[in-house]
Amino acid sequence: MANIDEDMIAQYFYKGAKVEISSKDEGFQGSWFQGTVLGYRKSKSNSCMKVLVRYKTLMKDKEGTRRLKEELDAMQLRPALPPENCRRFESYEEVDAYYHDGWWAGIITEVLGEDKYSVFFRDSREQRCFKAARLRRHREWVYGKWVPPPLKRAKVEEVSMSTEEKPKKETIDNNFSQGEVEVNTDEDGIQDDWFAAVVDKKSGAPEVSIATEVKPNEEIIVNNFSPRAPVEVSSDEDGFGGAWFPATIVKELDKGKYLIEYRTLRNDDDTELLREEVDSLHIRPCPPDIELLDRFEVLEEVEALYNDIWWVGVVSKVRKNDEYNVYFRSNNEELGFKHSDLRVHQEWINGKWIFPPKVQFSEY
Repeated sequence: MANIDEDMIAQYFYKGAKVEISSKDEGFQGSWFQGTVLGYRKSKSNSCMKVLVRYKTLMKDKEGTRRLKEELDAMQLRPALPPENCRRFESYEEVDAYYHDGWWAGIITEVLGEDKYSVFFRDSREQRCFKAARLRRHREWVYGKWVPPPLKRAKVEEVSMSTEEKPKKETIDNNFSQGEVEVNTDEDGIQDDWFAAVVDKKSGAPEVSIATEVKPNEEIIVNNFSPRAPVEVSSDEDGFGGAWFPATIVKELDKGKYLIEYRTLRNDDDTELLREEVDSLHIRPCPPDIELLDRFEVLEEVEALYNDIWWVGVVSKVRKNDEYNVYFRSNNEELGFKHSDLRVHQEWINGKWIFPPKVQFSEY
């Protein structure tokens, strides 16, 4: 695993820096919580950088009077995502949704209205409904850069005003007509964010309807598999995020679990293939074979075959002779692969295979 050096710490994770924090705890994969850096040091045991942070929305006590502090590996941090203009989202677009005091990675499965969306979360296999104000475009922090880059906010031209032109009142009232605007809020966790809103009517100070989260319409997506069916299995173990193991269904068990047999992993005695009980939420069918592309592009999501396991990653460099560098988010590693060892990344959602949309460079 690549370590973050002191220069990067000094540039992005200095004392007082606003950051987002990931967690290695079970059930928190794909989530980011806001916080502030209090300090950092080099670990004596393995020379990695440790950063002390204070969470913005997570509390140490039940009364909610003391914010949680924690010393973490620098690999669990990234800078606060720059704010963007409000925008609409499309089906199968990757997003982060704000709930449970943090941002959680998901994918839009349905556009329910002008500002309402159904979002599917890969790790929990849950589907929830959100309004646009609680969504943002999903991004990864890769080697000091956002992938894809944030959308640029419109610049506001500075207007110099003479003394005679200054308004008589100290407070300047903004005049808004009915339509879309952006507003901020004092609500915990999202004070620095701007949300899509609509001006309902104009009477003195404008009345604004802020788009907040729809009450979750929670739905657990359950998969059913037949004995002897070839499948792929994911794992919650540390270091295996984004990995899919080839396996075969042996039989269905109680409470949505299956007994599976791995096709490449063997037991401790190396006498037979490893068998394990796995929750159906961690199982998907084998992706359909699709014709290989002539070439993959930088920033394209792929799955790379490494040690007989398929790993989800992002193409970070196109090399000569049909070779690529692929960056893996889960462990911050970059490895080289031949074209034949890569396949198009697909998502198994609601019983069908989905191709995540490609990055549209024209937007920024």
